[in-house]
Amino acid sequence: MVLPEDMISIGGQHALQDMVELKMYLLVQTQQTPWPMLPRGSKKLPGAREPHSTLVESSAVQELLDQRFIEATSRQTFVVSKSGYQFYQKGMKSSSIPTTCVTH
Repeated sequence: MVLPEDMISIGGQHALQDMVELKMYLLVQTQQTPWPMLPRGSKKLPGAREPHSTLVESSAVQELLDQRFIEATSRQTFVVSKSGYQFYQKGMKSSSIPTTCVTH
């Protein structure tokens, strides 16, 4: 059985999760450069976790674009689309995506 979260890579899942839960957006970069992810507001929510990463690989961005989970709000920024929110609500929110990322 294919679960909704299996439709995109872990990097794409983490980026979408951060964009939804932490209200972040992606800043457009060149094709091969990681895209920076920034908070949409200046206030940090009390008790909010840190993002999985502040850089998103271009391949993960392309996945999110191909699935229409993110959309452009200007020539420079991308935010979660309505279908991205629905995907997150239906599958990712209830799945066991780790909320922390261990790096070696």
